[in-house]
Amino acid sequence: MFRFIKNRRPLGVGFIFGTVLGLMIAIGYGSTSAWLCSGIRKCPASWEPFVYVSLVIFLLVLFTVIIVAVVGARAYKVFDTSIGGDKAYEPSIGSHQHGESGSDA
Repeated sequence: MFRFIKNRRPLGVGFIFGTVLGLMIAIGYGSTSAWLCSGIRKCPASWEPFVYVSLVIFLLVLFTVIIVAVVGARAYKVFDTSIGGDKAYEPSIGSHQHGESGSDA
């Protein structure tokens, strides 16, 4: 599964993970509600409130995971020093340059 997600953009990864996680939580809520309602004498006359709440839970989780994935990817680009390649490891000003000998003559 991770090979499928590996080379995708952060928005796509957030959408995939958000969909899976949102469905898991929403289906868990819906099935728990149905289970509890089957043991209680007074339940709502219709199943529509459970569906609406499950839909809201799904959408909130989906959008939250997408936002976290996009912001996390941008923060990674900002704070990761290895993205700059060899420039990240160049010596700072005042230190010896490449090609110079380390001894003073």
